[in-house]
Amino acid sequence: MTSAAAAKHHHGHHHHVFKRYIETPAKDQPENLLSVGDTSVYLHGALEDIIANYPPRSRYPQEALQGLWSGPTGLAYLLFRVSTLRPDLSVLGQPAIHWANSYISGSRGHNLRLGSHGCGISDEKLAYGAVRAAVTKDASHVRQFVQSVEQVLAVDEYPDENLYGRAGLLYLLRMVRRWVPGPGCEKLVDPCVAEISNTIMNRGPSWKWHGKRYLGAAHGDIGIITQLVLTSPELAPRLEGAVGRLLGMQLDDGNWPSSEESGANGKGLVQFCHGAPGFVVSLLSLKPFFPGLADEIDQAVEKGRACIWSQGLLRKEPNLCHGIFGNALCLPAGPERQHFLAIATPENIAHIKSNDPTGTVFERADYGRSYSTLTSYAPCAVWTWLMAQEEQPSILAYNDF
Repeated sequence: MTSAAAAKHHHGHHHHVFKRYIETPAKDQPENLLSVGDTSVYLHGALEDIIANYPPRSRYPQEALQGLWSGPTGLAYLLFRVSTLRPDLSVLGQPAIHWANSYISGSRGHNLRLGSHGCGISDEKLAYGAVRAAVTKDASHVRQFVQSVEQVLAVDEYPDENLYGRAGLLYLLRMVRRWVPGPGCEKLVDPCVAEISNTIMNRGPSWKWHGKRYLGAAHGDIGIITQLVLTSPELAPRLEGAVGRLLGMQLDDGNWPSSEESGANGKGLVQFCHGAPGFVVSLLSLKPFFPGLADEIDQAVEKGRACIWSQGLLRKEPNLCHGIFGNALCLPAGPERQHFLAIATPENIAHIKSNDPTGTVFERADYGRSYSTLTSYAPCAVWTWLMAQEEQPSILAYNDF
């Protein structure tokens, strides 16, 4: 074995010692489970952290603008959803809706254009249009948003998944329809929903992203199907076969492959974006629309949750997309979810980091975008603490209504 091969072999072995996740106690050792007390202090702390360290501005640089994924539009949406779920809550002396308005009103430059790479929840022009309409309830903002959507209809190259594709646009259309009351809004939005849904259906059910058959919530089949059905429940019967096939692809350990190509030889990612957590959240949302698959869905969820419990206490900084927060919200209300949440409190994170000789536990995983709505600690903490006691929590910007 050459020294390079030996080093590689050693590194591979070394990687095996430091898994992607922290071990969980055995189920028969309940005394080793942690639990989290009153979470309202964490909720307020995370909200104040956002406003102190990523305050609203009068104008934003182009590179900060990443739709619901990160930047002011995602934070405006998060604070708007705080205001709908907890209208009584105030942050630094102001109701949450005040902060939603502050983040949405700053200038995004003169000419927001549709992104060349996509039309999903990370596209600033579309997300900004949708969030502004939802926050202001202004009919002219609904019309402007719909005009942007009509531009998308003409572009064939866009993918179909959530982050950059048409499924994410369905989420944005659903957002506007949900939060802007009145038949006038539906009359504008519904034709777009029909057209985008038809395009996705015609391009499936073997959707691809970057040439690969992804399966998970962020870029793959289960995410696309979830947006289709939550937006247009009447499509469910036509998607039953596709859901059945995905249920059949669950691996023995309860996880799902990230792509059809990787199969059981993949990296074994147990996180919302790829793997069991995204499937569990999606299947629980989809179950009412697929009565014929109810028993299979229940079994898949149970196996998926067992996988999340054993392999889902991730070493990345807690977040919704690929961290403990998203995984905690997939577990049933009770001791297992409590244990995950307790590990992700600010004080426990500090404690675990200070005792970690490798310096790799809870490293940032937000692609260099601090205060990213879906991948940074504080915004994800806000959503998680809001959902912590719910019987069936949802994931923001995915299935939260």
